[in-house]
Parts: sequence; C-alpha cells; structure tokens
Amino acid sequence: MGRWSSVGEGRADVSRPPTRRVVLHVHLSEDAVQGFGDGIARVETILGKRDRLVTFEQLTEWCEGAQVTVQPVLDLHETLMSTGYQPSGRLREQVVGNNPTCVFPHCHRPARTSDLDHVEPWRDDGGGGRTDSTNLAPLCRTHHRAKTHLGWTYTMLIPGEYLWTSPQGRSYHRGPDGSSPVDPPRDTPRP
Repeated sequence: MGRWSSVGEGRADVSRPPTRRVVLHVHLSEDAVQGFGDGIARVETILGKRDRLVTFEQLTEWCEGAQVTVQPVLDLHETLMSTGYQPSGRLREQVVGNNPTCVFPHCHRPARTSDLDHVEPWRDDGGGGRTDSTNLAPLCRTHHRAKTHLGWTYTMLIPGEYLWTSPQGRSYHRGPDGSSPVDPPRDTPRP
C-alpha cells in the first residue's frame, strides 16, 4: 500500500491511499470451488465478456497497490426476488452474471452499464411482472427505449435466452451464443 518513512527527520510513517480501485468478478467452475484445477480463472472484462483467462500471478500483479473488492459468489441458478420495482444489489449482480451484455439482438454493450428491464412489465398494483431473476434482463439505454417506445417486444424463453419481435413482425432469437433471425430470409422461395 505504499508506506514511506524518513527516519531521523522527525517524520512519522504516512500511509498513502490506493490510487485505483479494482473490483473482481471472478467466475469459478465447480471444480475450482472443490479445489481442483490448474490455477487459471476466468475474469470479466470491462466489456462484460468472461473469456479472459488469467493466472493467479497476473491477478496479483494487477491488484498490487490497489484497493481490491471481491464481489460475493452468487448461485446463478437461484431465483432471487425484490419486493418493489428496484432490484437489490445482489439480484442485479445475478442478472448481470447470467447476461454479460445487453440482451437485444446483436447488441454487445456491457450489462454492468445497462438498465435492468422487467420482461413482463411491472405494475404498482401487483398485477404485473415481478422483480426477480426470471423477469429481469439487461438492456442498454438505447434498446431499453426501443422496447419501451418503439414497439419492440420480447419474452424470456429460459434464463439467458430471449425471443424478440420487431415492430414489423420479424423475430430474433438472442442466446448465449449470439443472435439469429427466426424468420426465413425474404429472398428464399417458399414451397
């Protein structure tokens, strides 16, 4: 943490605060939790991608001299719920953990900077969608507005997979492996 002292000059030790913060979102496999593996971790990049592999030594070097926060481990399969409109911090982390990017077709903006949208709209009277793991999805601000104001609709097929419908009636599947149109291409002759 950077301590210095000037012995003999009448100065006491002074602690310098860290110059940067590091928040670790480390994704561990079941084998790693059980103590098996090769010392390699998958970490989440600033863009929300989890394909960055790092060694313990790299992680140590990155964190040297920084204030380090390690986010608590979440069960991504547990159903979490908040009682009001706003999700709890833990619920938000779980939704982002399951969906690292905006879930709109072909969008790759990071979920950490996105809004959390109620797939089935929430209503004050309790008749709408709940604020829980099965009804929240990250949408970047642009696509949240497209859904809210421009006629785009979607449903969650299973956690992490969505079926989108455009205002023109075209359908798109969005899943962990990307986006694809559901409708046949228009130039393909139909039998």
